[in-house]
Amino acid sequence: MKYIILFSIIISSSVFGDSLKAQTYQETLEFARNQYEQHNYTIALKTFKRLIFFSHGEGLLPLYTKVGELSFLLGDFETSQFNYGLAYNIADSDSLKNELLFKKAYSQILNREYQYAVIDLLAINAFDKATKQRLNFYLGTCYFGLEQFDRSKKYFKSCVEPKEIASVDLMFSDKNLYSPSPKKARIMSMLLPGMGQFYVGKYKDGLNSFFLTLGLVAIGARTAVNTGVIFALVSVVPWFQRYYTGGYTNAEKIALIKRQNNRNSVYNGIIDLVKKNKVD
Repeated sequence: MKYIILFSIIISSSVFGDSLKAQTYQETLEFARNQYEQHNYTIALKTFKRLIFFSHGEGLLPLYTKVGELSFLLGDFETSQFNYGLAYNIADSDSLKNELLFKKAYSQILNREYQYAVIDLLAINAFDKATKQRLNFYLGTCYFGLEQFDRSKKYFKSCVEPKEIASVDLMFSDKNLYSPSPKKARIMSMLLPGMGQFYVGKYKDGLNSFFLTLGLVAIGARTAVNTGVIFALVSVVPWFQRYYTGGYTNAEKIALIKRQNNRNSVYNGIIDLVKKNKVD
């Protein structure tokens, strides 16, 4: 009789425990969803991660997807692409797999992991026109980030109407993509202080650099005459070297920033053209 009672207690505890565990899991899932709907993304993310830990391998697809989405919204693109990848591995339809790869690639693009994004994008099965256009736009973006502009242009051209192809060619001109040259700006300011800044259109900075270094040269020459060359070398040359080096380094940085702004303008122009075709 004692063993029968003990066995009954064990069975009842097991059934009740599983029921309580299931109830707790559902309550936690509902809490996570509510936090997401209320835009409490940090709490929601932690809760969905906890659900993954206690899921025992069941219902992981929506959990991985939600963790990927929340990580993306919080700017953690590394975690986002990782969880989208996990979701992709267990997805059971081509359309869902494609969507997860697009989301994973988007996270990688924002994380400047363009080469990895290309690898994932090439695994997409573009079975309709809309998917193919979207894929081409993503690939064009990746190759643009990799500065492989010829490839990028080819993919972007396939995203626009034939009448817009000439506009794409115009946007991808060498002037828009490679000018101004940081190397050229640096060399010009090394040859004549301020000239690199003039080249990139920063005339005030160019004049400041020119007159500052010219003034230091004049001070150095006067010091050499009055107190000797050695004293001039010790007292003036370090300052001259500092501002001379800073001048051509600054010219290079300004050119680099301006060239990147030009490239950003090209990409934004491409986006405007592609929007006409309603490619996401």
